Amino acid sequence: MSSAVTTESAGPASPPPGERRWFSLGRLGPAVLVGWLALDLGLRLIPPEHLGVSPIVAAQRFTGRYSPFTAGVSMSAPAGSPGENAVRGNLPPTERRDTPLHFSTNAFGYRRNPEVSPSEAADVLILGGDSFIYGAGLSDEETLPAALSRTSGLSVFNGGRSHLLPMRLADLDWLLIRLPRRPRKAVFVHLEQHRRNVAAHGSARTEGVLDEARYIRRIVSGNLDVSPLGNLSRRLFRNLADDIVLPNIYQDNVEAYTLPDGQPMLFRDFELFSARNAQDETEIRSTAEYIVDWVGKLQARGLEAHVLILPSRFTVYGPWLKEDELRAGALQAAQDLGALETLLKENEVKTINALTVFQSTAAEDLRNRTLPYYREDNHWNPDGVERIARVLADSLGSREAATNAEALVIERNDALQ
Repeated sequence: MSSAVTTESAGPASPPPGERRWFSLGRLGPAVLVGWLALDLGLRLIPPEHLGVSPIVAAQRFTGRYSPFTAGVSMSAPAGSPGENAVRGNLPPTERRDTPLHFSTNAFGYRRNPEVSPSEAADVLILGGDSFIYGAGLSDEETLPAALSRTSGLSVFNGGRSHLLPMRLADLDWLLIRLPRRPRKAVFVHLEQHRRNVAAHGSARTEGVLDEARYIRRIVSGNLDVSPLGNLSRRLFRNLADDIVLPNIYQDNVEAYTLPDGQPMLFRDFELFSARNAQDETEIRSTAEYIVDWVGKLQARGLEAHVLILPSRFTVYGPWLKEDELRAGALQAAQDLGALETLLKENEVKTINALTVFQSTAAEDLRNRTLPYYREDNHWNPDGVERIARVLADSLGSREAATNAEALVIERNDALQ
């Protein structure tokens, strides 16, 4: 007699403990990544000023094809923000902004000039100059266009754009068509550090065809820059990288010098470039030709063109810093800017060299601690803006003078008829 052995089906056999652990981790990893991504995307829906980035970075998330910023935004940052160079070097700041920063844009996606009514026709367009003109580290009322409007009475349009999206002819023409009236004058601002890219990108900066890849790249990078969780992670790591818990791997991003009064001044590499790399006559002439080409294009559009040359902080203050090869380089860089100014004037370009303005008071500024630049940020401060605004107003004239000149032309034309 045979016996039958019966078995019950208990479902799939359970994996051994080791395999079960790896199976769980295989699911946990992707789940954490998906959860992180979902949370990060969700946090991006909150107001931009709460994203943990500067208003300027937030305003560059969704730019128009021809605009440097999102149109019609208004944001603020609280007082106490440190300088950008101190942040990049992850160094304890010794200089902080003591008032809130207000950042707003107009209907065209350019920084708003609060001294001018949105419907008012512009007398002057300021372009070039990157963050110095749109006003990094400055409130709307502290930017150069706003200061120039207060000083001269002229209606000034802030045409400043990020160095990532420099103005090209397509951008300029798009803007001129939309302004209530074409400005009579334009100020083209040339930063000293632009000598690095004039030779390589001079023709690309003035071509009429918009580079689509440039726009797409800016949108992608602009959205990556405002990742709330990414910024939180970087902030936490920077707090740990204090040379106590972890080494400060960021300190080589800046070079620290000591001013005669003992205060630190932090420089980034591009600010030291001219002092480290003397120019020859060919390079200076190439830069002059680039600027003259822009002046010609502005004049062809009916704008009386003026050029403002802005030096780096090191070219202004290098001669007062410690004795080394860079000090001699700063003196040579100053001479190079003077040579550029001479070439432009030989080409009948109305030119203002801000270096001569700042050099004239540099020793006194250092004694009184009234520098026109921030010490721990690579930009100028409201005092420096006001100084140049006064010089520009003398060069451009005032609203009253412009009105009187136009009246004389009308009167003369009437008399001829």
